[in-house]
Amino acid sequence: MVRTPWGDAASLRERKLRPGRGTPREEAERNQRERLFAAMVATVSAKGYEATTVADLVELSGVSRSAFYRHFEDKQACFLAAVEQMIGPALEKLGGDESAPAGVERARGAFEGLIGLIVDQPAAAKLCIVEVYAAGPEGADVVERSMEQATDLAMRMLAQVPGREGIPRELVRAIVGGIQKVIHKRLYRGQEAELPELAPQLWEWFFSYPVPPGPLKATRRRTVKAVPFEERQAQSSPPERLLRALAAVVAEKGYPDTTVAEIVERASTSQRTFYEHFKNKEDAIVAALDSGSAHMLAAALPAFRRAPDWPHAVHDTQEAMFCFGAEEPEYARLGGVEMYAAGKRALDQREIVTEGMEGLLAPGYELKPETPPIAAEAIGGALYSLLYDHVNKKGPGTLPDLVPTLVYVTLAPFLEAKEAYEVAVG
Repeated sequence: MVRTPWGDAASLRERKLRPGRGTPREEAERNQRERLFAAMVATVSAKGYEATTVADLVELSGVSRSAFYRHFEDKQACFLAAVEQMIGPALEKLGGDESAPAGVERARGAFEGLIGLIVDQPAAAKLCIVEVYAAGPEGADVVERSMEQATDLAMRMLAQVPGREGIPRELVRAIVGGIQKVIHKRLYRGQEAELPELAPQLWEWFFSYPVPPGPLKATRRRTVKAVPFEERQAQSSPPERLLRALAAVVAEKGYPDTTVAEIVERASTSQRTFYEHFKNKEDAIVAALDSGSAHMLAAALPAFRRAPDWPHAVHDTQEAMFCFGAEEPEYARLGGVEMYAAGKRALDQREIVTEGMEGLLAPGYELKPETPPIAAEAIGGALYSLLYDHVNKKGPGTLPDLVPTLVYVTLAPFLEAKEAYEVAVG
């Protein structure tokens, strides 16, 4: 059975406290909650969040249904409480370990401790890092808070390292997001055993970022204005109208609550037309992600080819990509945020796009072959993390503001800091 932070899932019923005056009420309630948390970890590991039911939890934990509802309003509340019970204490433990001297040694100890926790508790880690998105906006909020906590921890650690004081928070947030993406991918694929081997590469990538020589703000910026949704729809084919309409409805309501009826109404077409092109909503969202990615690459690749050299190709490509996101805000939100809750096929589609973009970094390895191989994957994750964070907080319209940070994140592992910075802000 699955190992959890609250013990082996096979022994949960054995942990049940005997009723009676000898057991304090607080202790009995804590025991019930912990058994439910352990059952949540084990059941979600086996079935996924969507398929997990309250009946599963009470059966495995030995906690009665009535006791479950005394503790939690529903499955989602129990799930989120379990996540909070794991993430907060784990980060606090990593940040509070002062056994190593302050500086690089302590920072590395915290990083290795994180990898050790994940490998030791893969089911719990998958719950907190992969399945949490399935819990809707509330799950996304937990992700946001945990990423902010992790960024705070990284900032404190870096402040103790000579030469890393004053590193911009947004840059640290991107690096943390890159590490999270590498971990997410291994947990999602059941390959968490690879993480200890990858840890030295990730650590080297983490410390490949010097403090930028100046603020990461563009000296010039392209003016980007999205064409109204109705005008873009009028210029599109029926399948494309459906896909953009899906992206628009999902941006407003979230993927789980979006219906085919709402999609066809927004597209000003019929359900018959929808089902002529797509089997179901899942089929349509995968097609929408594919279409959005194809349009983005169509806008970006000419910029890559026209650039005078590879560093400027990175700048011009990323500028074109994020200007596309501002011009097509529905696709930007779908591809950057909502796809996490859209299921396995949507996540697989994202991996195809990300792996394709990693190929654009090959010239960087020619310039600096000793750059760790994981850097390309981690940089892709850093860019996605900034996209997710920015769209959530500020909306797609301001995505071009991110370009200097994105370019510096991409170039700094391969170039001198001054050169990377000048290209990023130029």
